[in-house]
Amino acid sequence: MKTKYLLALFSLLAVNSCDREGSVTPTINRLSGSVCKGNGLKAATDQSSDKDCIQYSWESGDSLAIKHVNAAFNCCPEGFRADVKVEGDTIIITENENSALCDCNCLYDLTYKISGIDKKTWWIRVEEPYINGSDQEKILFRAELRKNADGEFCLTRKSYPWGL
Repeated sequence: MKTKYLLALFSLLAVNSCDREGSVTPTINRLSGSVCKGNGLKAATDQSSDKDCIQYSWESGDSLAIKHVNAAFNCCPEGFRADVKVEGDTIIITENENSALCDCNCLYDLTYKISGIDKKTWWIRVEEPYINGSDQEKILFRAELRKNADGEFCLTRKSYPWGL
């Protein structure tokens, strides 16, 4: 009887230790945001204002550089923040502004680096604060980093503040 309990306890410990070794704990570094892109402010290489895009590029080691082109935030954000977590084969990025002080929205470009991930195939999901309801598609795409170290995924948006 004692042997059965010890065997069960050993099995449980072995399973838990394997889970910890396989877990991924990414971090976001070097987050920065552009100024409001209102009044026609955009670079010649930018997407049109009705596009909401994620551009990505694998960097050496364990890092993925991200540029979120035309991310919608409040006109008075007082800075930006982003959190990242991994669930299975999905990297989930949650973007937010530090405050929403004005009664308007604006498009910005956010850039940051995700460190602590493997160069493999990932689903990347970006949670944006002003994507609401079933009529607005969320950013979700597959990035096969071993095949293509860089790429871009875009959605066309018709609602405010995109497409103005």
